[in-house]
Amino acid sequence: MVEQVLSYFRFDTIELIGILLFVFLFLIQLFYYLNYYRKPYTYVKNLDSYEGLSDKSKLKVSVIIISENEVDSLTENLPAILNQDYPDFEVIVVNNGSTDESDVLLTSMELNYPNLYHTYLPYSNDKMLSRYKLALTLGVKAAKGDILLFTQPYCKPLSDKWISSMVSGFSENKEVVLGYSFYQKKNRFYNRMARFDNHIFSMQYLSSAVKGDPYVGVLRNIAFRKHLFFDNKGFASNLHLETAEEILINEIITKDNTSVSLSQDSFIETGMQEFSLWKQIKRSYSLSKTYLKGNAPVIFGIESFSRSIFYLLFIGLIAYSAILQHWALLEITIFFFLLRLCIQYVVLTKSARHFNSGKFIFSLPLLDFLAPYYNIRFKTRYRGSIKVIK
Repeated sequence: MVEQVLSYFRFDTIELIGILLFVFLFLIQLFYYLNYYRKPYTYVKNLDSYEGLSDKSKLKVSVIIISENEVDSLTENLPAILNQDYPDFEVIVVNNGSTDESDVLLTSMELNYPNLYHTYLPYSNDKMLSRYKLALTLGVKAAKGDILLFTQPYCKPLSDKWISSMVSGFSENKEVVLGYSFYQKKNRFYNRMARFDNHIFSMQYLSSAVKGDPYVGVLRNIAFRKHLFFDNKGFASNLHLETAEEILINEIITKDNTSVSLSQDSFIETGMQEFSLWKQIKRSYSLSKTYLKGNAPVIFGIESFSRSIFYLLFIGLIAYSAILQHWALLEITIFFFLLRLCIQYVVLTKSARHFNSGKFIFSLPLLDFLAPYYNIRFKTRYRGSIKVIK
């Protein structure tokens, strides 16, 4: 009887190597999900209160928005920012060469909102000039607040406590606060991919900050003290790059000066009307990723690579065991695949609920499988244009 059971689990050298490699990749994935992807959620649940200055309301905040032909987005989202429940803040909109009715809208809104100020950067087709970086610099120089809080015209705060929640992350030694932005839900498959991708990326940079090794943030929701921009000489070190917002963030954050704000009051909703916006966001990070200091891009690159090999090996082992009718090999392969899937569901369901990323009950395996490949596509497609100035 014992010999019969043992014969059922007899493997040749190639099969044994395949099983061991599959289990090894499973353990790598398990490490990332338990040590990184669930970290922001457990951090929120274990956090009693923020540490910081005793009276945050004395900190003047300048909200900076760079807008180019976004009159519809400004009409929809700007009132939610201007009506924030915070005693001392201003909103600066830099109209970056818009040819729509943005200037008319902003001029009329200034009549009703004295804390709104807008300026205009003329359009230029000079290829040696990065207009977005110039517009961002103009916004910073126009700011009167010690705290700079950045977002985008297509973004809307989830709460009127957004500013106060982000400011609560500041203290005497914390000068950068990383916030979170989720994508608006739409009934399109690209939107589901974008929401899943954004959730994974957000858990990566937020967990790194929580673990004391911050490396990047998103300009859709980040705050830092004004002097950091000038101490870093703005974009002086990367004027040759087309897009460098993530690089600037990477340069000013350190393990000692950075905190996170993860209460839902601090969340920003990013409108995701078209695939082109997600493409633009992915493009910006792909162009900057090579220049980011620290090991985090490599660390998470290993996770993505191991994930793609895990799926390919799973498909190979399933096909091999089915053709040879090696049912023990088939059962072991399916067991570890389903075990990983269950751990994913548990970790992602809890965090996605808190971070408003949506549900990925039936689409999770497909989204998880596709993610490494479309990220490689973005990376390889834009690598050649990284030094082109527009």
